[in-house]
Amino acid sequence: MVSITGRVAVALLVTLALAVGAAPVTAQSDQPAWADDLFADLQDMQSRYNANVTDAEMNFAERQVYNQLKGNVVNVYFVNTDVAFSFYMRPDGTIGDLRQSRRDDASLKMEMTRGTAEELVARDNPVPPFVDAVRTGKRTGGTVQGIVINGEDGKIVKQATWTVINTVKGLL
Repeated sequence: MVSITGRVAVALLVTLALAVGAAPVTAQSDQPAWADDLFADLQDMQSRYNANVTDAEMNFAERQVYNQLKGNVVNVYFVNTDVAFSFYMRPDGTIGDLRQSRRDDASLKMEMTRGTAEELVARDNPVPPFVDAVRTGKRTGGTVQGIVINGEDGKIVKQATWTVINTVKGLL
């Protein structure tokens, strides 16, 4: 016959095992430590960006390009790395749903260097340098200068639209 102490001990062990098994596991990034730090900085920057985007001064062409981002899920790729983040550009131009991973439902891809991202997050008002980086963005050899946007793979209409935008902005 099992003693009451033995039953209590077994009950405690079972309860502990169930509690540990049900505890949420903290998501671990398989990205390098700098990516975790950069993502935290981007989360901090998000509110500064959103607070300033409605007051951003853009010329007509910049505004038309910016309007093409609105309402899209965007994957952000850091060139020459395996690091990718994503966000949703709301219809009002603010950033939402920032994630430390790429998303399968993204319609646009944004490419930039880690240095470009670090320059943006360091700004009190990141909107003007973001707009400038998109306006001047171009491919240079195996990397990019500024920010280059295109349609995500398989998004033919977005790819065509952004091919035209990238060609025309290069002529301005």
